[in-house]
Amino acid sequence: MLKSLFNSGQDKLANAIARADEARVVRLLGKLSPEKLVQPDNEGRHPTELAVLARQPRILQLLLQRISAPVWQASCGTPLTLLAIGQPHNSLALLSVLLRAGADPNLLHDGQPLLHHCVVHCKEDELMLHLSRLLEHGADINQSDATGGVLVQRLLAGGNLPLLQFVLQSGAECDPAWLEALEDPALAHQLRRTLEDMRIRALMLGR
Repeated sequence: MLKSLFNSGQDKLANAIARADEARVVRLLGKLSPEKLVQPDNEGRHPTELAVLARQPRILQLLLQRISAPVWQASCGTPLTLLAIGQPHNSLALLSVLLRAGADPNLLHDGQPLLHHCVVHCKEDELMLHLSRLLEHGADINQSDATGGVLVQRLLAGGNLPLLQFVLQSGAECDPAWLEALEDPALAHQLRRTLEDMRIRALMLGR
């Protein structure tokens, strides 16, 4: 009984998050101290992790507004930003909330920057938006992984021209040898044209 009473507020919050009951979350937040909001439940998960797993960006935002020192890792050790990126729904909104709250856009996990993790976990039609959001918050587009590979190299194999043009125009460095090694000469030609257009534009602007 004593244990039930002690944990009742946090248990109710966890249940409200799981049910995506925003109104109840707001009421419970008024009763729980910021210190309680970073304490884990019986399974070791803190409320912000539960909000990400429930795919509830608004509830996640409400929680982070109350916490002065957020816990940026899930109970399994995965960064919350990566946990958000891996969600099948609302991943961009969840990622955005975390970045606005101060999550590190250049975080490395398992030797891979978050930009690289996006390539693995995001749907192709959503990938550019996720990359753009990370770049807006200061992600280094030329940050290398544990093997020294950079984002452009990872994307070249996919052959997505608009995506490759986007990262080049966002400041990604591209070794001419990488284009020489492409099996698709048309793609290599288009990327060289993109780089040349960028060079000419920079000259015209006096850069």
